[in-house]
Amino acid sequence: MASSLRGGIKQTGTGRILFWRGGSVWIGRAEESTGFHSHHAIQITLVLSKGELRIRCPGEDWKNYTAAIVPAHHSHAFEARGELVALIFVEPESCEGQAIRARFCEGITSLSDETILPDIATLAAAYNEKRADQDLIACARAVIISLAATSPLPSTPVDKRILRAIELLHERLGQTISLADIADAVHLSPERFRHLFIEQTGIRFRPYILWLRLGSSISSYAAGASLTEASYAGGFADSAHFSRTFKRMFGVAPISIQPE
Repeated sequence: MASSLRGGIKQTGTGRILFWRGGSVWIGRAEESTGFHSHHAIQITLVLSKGELRIRCPGEDWKNYTAAIVPAHHSHAFEARGELVALIFVEPESCEGQAIRARFCEGITSLSDETILPDIATLAAAYNEKRADQDLIACARAVIISLAATSPLPSTPVDKRILRAIELLHERLGQTISLADIADAVHLSPERFRHLFIEQTGIRFRPYILWLRLGSSISSYAAGASLTEASYAGGFADSAHFSRTFKRMFGVAPISIQPE
C-alpha cells in the first residue's frame, strides 16, 4: 500500500533521478499511478522486474507492456504498482532522439527489440547494486544508443542554427533570455526563428525554456534540495509554480517522488 505524504498526497515512486545533456533516467519502485500528462522528451519505459506496466491515452483503456516508447508531446497516464521500472527520457532533437523518433512515430509503441535486452538487464543490475551515478547513466545511455543504432537516420536533420540556439539556451539558463537575442545570435530574424524553432523541435520557444528550467529544478530536488530550493535553482518564482509545472508534465506532484 502506498504511503501518504504531507497533505494526504500519496507516494508515487521511490528511486534515483539522474540527468545528462540530452536526457535523464528515472529508476526505482513505482507505487501510485500518474494522471494524464505530456512532456517534450521521448520516453523509453521499461519494467526491470518480472511484472508489467500499464499505459493509457485519454479516451482509451489501459494497455499492458513490458517495454514501450512514448513519443514526445503525447498525453498519457502510467501505472506500474510495485514494479521496478526505468523511465529513460531522450530529447527529440538530440542525435539519438532524432533516430528514435524516426522509427517510433505512430503513438505509443510496444518495444520488442531483443537486441536491447542485455542493456536492460545491465541497467537493472546497476540499480540493484547501488552503483555510482555515472555508471547508472552509462547503462541508461546504452539502451538509448542500442535503440538509435537500429533506427533509420532522419531524412532531414535538425537545422544547425536551431541546434546552436539550444546550446545557447543551456549556457544562458540562469539569465534573462529573449527570443530576439537568441535569434540574432544564430543570424535569423525573430519571426523566422520563431517558426523554425517550432518546426524543428515541435515546441514553442518559451515552453522549451520552461522545460529546460524544470529539468534544472528536478535535478536539484533529486540531489537533496528542498522544493523551495529546487524551484529557485530552475528559475521558478516559488515552489507552487514548480509543482504545477511538474504535475502538468509528469502527472504527479514532485513531493510524491522520494529520491534515494
